[in-house]
Parts: sequence; C-alpha cells; structure tokens
Amino acid sequence: MNRALATGALVLALAACTRQPWQRADAMSAVPIEPLGEDRLSLKWKFVTADRLTEVSPQEFAQPAVAADTVFVGSASGYFFALRASTGATRWRIKLGAVSCAPLLAAGGLYVGTADGTLVAIDAQTGAERWRYQSRGPIEQVPVSAGDLIIFANEADQVVAVDAATGKFKWQYKSETPEEYTLRGHAGVAVDNDLVYTGFSNGTMVALRRDTGSVAWSTSLKAEADRFMDVDATPLVSGDRVYASSSSGGVYALDKTTGLVRWRLPFWDASMPSSTGNVGGLTSDGKFLYVSVADLGTYALDFSGNVIWRVGARGGGEPAAPIVYRDMLVYSLAGAGMFIADRKTGETLEFFDPGDGISATPTIYDGRLFVMSNRGILYAFEID
Repeated sequence: MNRALATGALVLALAACTRQPWQRADAMSAVPIEPLGEDRLSLKWKFVTADRLTEVSPQEFAQPAVAADTVFVGSASGYFFALRASTGATRWRIKLGAVSCAPLLAAGGLYVGTADGTLVAIDAQTGAERWRYQSRGPIEQVPVSAGDLIIFANEADQVVAVDAATGKFKWQYKSETPEEYTLRGHAGVAVDNDLVYTGFSNGTMVALRRDTGSVAWSTSLKAEADRFMDVDATPLVSGDRVYASSSSGGVYALDKTTGLVRWRLPFWDASMPSSTGNVGGLTSDGKFLYVSVADLGTYALDFSGNVIWRVGARGGGEPAAPIVYRDMLVYSLAGAGMFIADRKTGETLEFFDPGDGISATPTIYDGRLFVMSNRGILYAFEID
C-alpha cells in the first residue's frame, strides 16, 4: 500500500467514519483500492512502546496478553510494560530485552521469552523478576504451561522444559538444523495430555513425551523439497488429530498418537510459482481450520482438507497467525495491515493499516482488540 493510502486508512480507522463496500485491486491481491469495510473498530487509546519513526521498514512481532484490566506487552525496544487496559496508563515498566511474542500468563505469573533466548518469570502485579533461564536461540513463540513445567521452543530448533516455580532445567530436545538458509521464525509448542507437539526448520514434526522430552513419533512434512521446508507454524490439536504445516508441503492432518499422515493440502498458485508458502499460523473455530499463507492467501478448510474459501494475500507480506472472534476472523499481513473478515465467507468487514503495516497477531479480550504496529505503537480498540 502506498503512503497516501496508508495515511487514509489510519485517518478513517481513527475517525470511525462511514464505510463503503469492500473492493480489492484484483482477486488475489491483499491490497485494497481504498480503505473500505464496515465500522467494526472504535479506537480507545494508543501507546508508544518504541520510538521507531525514523527507521526504514521496521517490524514488531510482540502480541499482547490481557488479564482483567491489565495489558502485558513487550517490544523490540527492550522494555516490557503492564498497562491499564481501559486507558493505556502505565502500571509498571521494566527493562527486559527485545520481545517478539506474547507472554504466558499462568498462576499469577508472567513467563516472557526474549530475542536473546532468555525465558524470564515475572510477578504480574509488580514486575519483579522471579527467575530466568538462558537458552541458545531467540524465543519467538509464547511458552506453554504443562503441569509443573513451562515448555518453550526457540529458533535454534530446541524444545526446553523448566520447572515453573524455580526455572530449574528439566529436559531438552534438539533437532538438526539445515545448513541452508531457513525462513525467519519457528513453531511454538502445543501440549495435549502427555504429548508435546512442535516442528522444526528441517521440515520435521515431532511428538515428545511431556515428562521426559523423549520422542514418541517423528514425521517429515517437507514433501519433495530440499530447502525452505520449515515447519514454523505452531501445531493445532483437535480431536484425534494434530494439524500442522510446512512452507514446502502445505497443511497436514496427522494422527496425534502415531504421526501418520491422514491428508495433505499443498499450497501453490500458478501465477506465483516462486512463493515459499510461508505459513503464519493455524487456528480453528471447531468447524473449520483457518490458515494464512504468504502471498497465496488466507484459507478456510474443513477437517477433511477441502478449501471452503480463499481470499488474496498477494503483496501483503508475511502473515501472522489468524484468530477467531465470534463470527469474525482477524488476521495481519506485515505490509498491508490488519483485516477483519467474515469467517463464513472470507469477505473483509474492516481493514486497519496505521501506515507501516502490522506483523503481530492481535489479541481480543472482553470485546477489546489490542494490536502492535510495525512502528511499535500499541492500539486498543473496541470491537463490534
């Protein structure tokens, strides 16, 4: 989107003015002719987490977490904030290190992964540090709580489990990292009963035993590719299956107990044969799967792998993980902004670009939407 359109999008979004029917430049383009849609967002406040006004093409990936009237969020600035959700006023601020993901809220504590590979446990009320654990790669996906463990993955193709109360090391699994270039980012972990699921940059998907980190099964998702086969989207467990994706193989449905492939849907577009198929993430409303793929589009799939609808993403940039809220699907494209779509049809209902795109996944809590712009500005909206 050019500067004039981006500025217009910001003005319209902040002013909550009258909208017109949505249009796209072409069927597969992510870029609208003009910022159109319905009035679904009402701006309440904004908060500058980092001064990035003079930078060329900055990106911020941090996703907020919300509890009651507090928003917790970090940024590339190295500061981590607790803000009042209703007004944006600062409750506390600490210097923590660059953050590119959401914090985990569990048992009154915050667990935050940083770009230097540190997992830090923080008191949610005061911001006081409880403990920290140093790993070997950037942590770019939210950790998970599993019993008395905190389990997280990092960009060094490691999965680590530590004691939630003390940060003491429990176990680690390390996958082989390809010598070739890999895509930015890594998959997070999903826990289901006694198994931990995740994927790696070599195209492998694994199930690890929660208590020991030993391998229950391992399955290749790289298809016929010999490069850019990263499994960077966090797996999704539903029923007796686990759904995952790779940049080279598309979306897979696997038996969650054995890892056997039940079906696969490759992503490919004849008009964009060089696309890597970088997947931002998977989500579900219990009836359908939703997935955003760089340049190729945002898809709704049934649980048999059939495409229900697809909307364009060409020129939109790297996608973030989509989220479901009521009858809507909300997703971000790094270069284009944030889209609010009808999850039954994919039709765009509202569009917001603050001027430099949105790389982060939004958070919706109690009728409020919070999202970080690439300039490090956190926006708080009411969402209809």
